[in-house]
Amino acid sequence: MVGVVPVVVLGVDPPLKEAGLRTFATLFAAVLTAAVPAVQEAPAQNTADVPTVAVLDFTGFMLGEAGNSVAIGKAVSAMLVTEFSGRDGMRVVERARLNDLLTEQRLALSGRVEESSAIEVGKLLGVQYVIYGQITSIADNLRLDIRATDVETSEVVSVLKKNDKTEELLGVVVWIADEFSKKLSLTPPSNRPDMEPIPVRATIEFSRAVDFEDKGDTAKAIEHYQKALDVYPNHRDAQVALARLRGGDV
Repeated sequence: MVGVVPVVVLGVDPPLKEAGLRTFATLFAAVLTAAVPAVQEAPAQNTADVPTVAVLDFTGFMLGEAGNSVAIGKAVSAMLVTEFSGRDGMRVVERARLNDLLTEQRLALSGRVEESSAIEVGKLLGVQYVIYGQITSIADNLRLDIRATDVETSEVVSVLKKNDKTEELLGVVVWIADEFSKKLSLTPPSNRPDMEPIPVRATIEFSRAVDFEDKGDTAKAIEHYQKALDVYPNHRDAQVALARLRGGDV
């Protein structure tokens, strides 16, 4: 605690004394004004301390109608990026940046992604963690095998395996995010998306839309994102994608 030191002005004419006191009061007020913000303002969080995550496209497929298959792995990767983006305590690399890097470096992650390839991409992106794996859906049965690896140490920090119904895909994506967040000791978000089942047909259209967007065919991507919403109007990820491509808000 800082004591108050009395100020006494001796042998000074009243007008000069009054002026001196006014000057002191002004200086003292200025010191207090400068000091108060320093006490009230908390230091800004260093963004370097926030872990950055890259979600690579999951390999695998979804068997659609008439035996046709779609790249459900891309769809789940896109959904997981959206889920991570809404969580505090981490940053996630956008899919566009990831795809640009792969194109620039002429890297092809086709087939099963090996740990060494995932780490290489993670280092090029400058992230702390990479998430990759496999996911398949046949006859509404969903199966996934996903890993998260520390890029710097090459340590596999999380291995996630799950079987579920394809229509429960959103719940599976949130579960993946929750399990990985636990490894980082992050607080679960208070606001969660509605865990309604997503019709298989909507997932097929969303998967096609993501694939078209990755290929640079924006018109086709918008068409199939809209088809996904026609089947399931509450499809959060299709809403986000359409807003991004059309330059509007969700």
